[in-house]
Amino acid sequence: MPRLPDGGRCARFLLCMAPFCSVYGQQTKPAEQPMSIGQAWDNLMTGTGAVATAAPDPVFLNPQAAPKKTDVGEFLNHFFFETRTNYERYQTNFTGNPTYSGVINAPDTGTFNPAGIPSPAAFQPGSNRVESFISLGTRGYGSDRVNTHFSLRYRQDLTKTLVGSPAANVVETFYGNRLWEFLDASVEINSKPTDGALAGTSLQFGRLNVYGAELASFDGASVTLNRPRFDLTLYGGRRFSFFSDPKQRSIAGANLNVKISPTLSMELQTLWYIKGSNKLIIRKRLSDRWLISSYLRSYGGSPTDFHVSGFYSSANGRDSLRFGFFQKLTGQDYTYDYTSDVRDLAAKNPLYRLYLGPISQYTQINVDAHHRILSNVRAGAAFVVRRLNDRLDAGPYNTSFEDYRFNGQYFPFRKIETFFEYHQRNSDRLSPLGVTTLDDLSSSGETSVKDLTGEIRRAFGEGRFSLSGGVYYRRVSMQDQFFYINNLHQSGVLGSAWVRLDQRTRAYFDYSLDNDFYLFRPDLKNSQVFRLGVNWKY
Repeated sequence: MPRLPDGGRCARFLLCMAPFCSVYGQQTKPAEQPMSIGQAWDNLMTGTGAVATAAPDPVFLNPQAAPKKTDVGEFLNHFFFETRTNYERYQTNFTGNPTYSGVINAPDTGTFNPAGIPSPAAFQPGSNRVESFISLGTRGYGSDRVNTHFSLRYRQDLTKTLVGSPAANVVETFYGNRLWEFLDASVEINSKPTDGALAGTSLQFGRLNVYGAELASFDGASVTLNRPRFDLTLYGGRRFSFFSDPKQRSIAGANLNVKISPTLSMELQTLWYIKGSNKLIIRKRLSDRWLISSYLRSYGGSPTDFHVSGFYSSANGRDSLRFGFFQKLTGQDYTYDYTSDVRDLAAKNPLYRLYLGPISQYTQINVDAHHRILSNVRAGAAFVVRRLNDRLDAGPYNTSFEDYRFNGQYFPFRKIETFFEYHQRNSDRLSPLGVTTLDDLSSSGETSVKDLTGEIRRAFGEGRFSLSGGVYYRRVSMQDQFFYINNLHQSGVLGSAWVRLDQRTRAYFDYSLDNDFYLFRPDLKNSQVFRLGVNWKY
């Protein structure tokens, strides 16, 4: 095939991009166009300086009879579509008692009410919401080098939820109590093994989400190079946000993974946004049974985290073990995420986020083990222990604690599964006796939480239909500068079902009921959540 002049190659490139700007348009091929879209991409990727494509084996050049394909049928062969839509009803029932601060369920007339402070919004019984997630795109349509992907989420309140209601949600802060979130809209161009120096290269552009040292969400591009000894990803663009108007928009980063040997690799992940975030990761496979990994993380030039973890799996698959050690090195880290320091230009967001206090240095270890006792009996246990470097650094959101879990699975009959778990968490709170101001929350919070959970599941019709149900019981102990409360109890039930209507469609239903929790006021009699949804996939 003759080579195109430079101007002709640019024209072919624009013609090749046309189908991806309108995926529902039919593909046309004028008589004067001498090459297909796939051939145009091949010419673009194997231009001057690249290794020429190897000649095909004559054995594979024999003409093959193929059925006639329509444009619509060809498109559907490369098209994918998935959607999840659910309706949710949140219902709260009250006993009618006022809050501890004297708020009552009465209309606000603008005049003094000796019974208390009227606020009907605090006693709104419930809300109705709908949420939908859509993901669609193409794989190799027009050219086997090109993939496209598009996804969005939609949320809306079907009933007006008042400010102060227990059912309040972030959706109420947007116009019309609805929110569109365009999560992803990208085009990916991949190379082929026959592209010489460009083999193992891919380009993505559009709205992207790239994970490295942090999760970067931006409108821009990323380039990935996959080589036998290393993998490299470079990305950058303009940060997008659904809940703010950040002044700083430019964001960039890189991920480099060096394959030192078949059993050892070293990766450097870095992100540049206001402050630099970097993570150095080492992974080592000691044998077929043991894996070890470790990372050192820094933020804004200060080392913040050191972590070592390991995983073991027995040869017969009956036993597994995970363990880890974590050390918070300094307090020079962020509390929420790496965007906390950004300046927000939105008029509705004039204040900074809620301040949770300084970050305390601590040491933490965790172990998680599982063992298959019999073919139908499995057991597991896990514990996490955290210790602050200085106990006096404890606060309401960061304290020393021990967390234990013991669980088991039992399959008494075919298609029936039972599960139980006991969980206990003990927090080492400071004594509130030394508190001298009303706004001092350093000693406030839970001191003990104990949970007991049981579930049973049953499948029917060769996995076409499933039912599950469960119960839980909880005891909580709390304290602050005014009171000690021990062994507050709470319980509830939950149930769910799903049915596979066909190969593409599945419907599901969830229900949960929580009884009164004495500490919450307005005094809750119970709260219920009902969810009904449909998943469909093409």
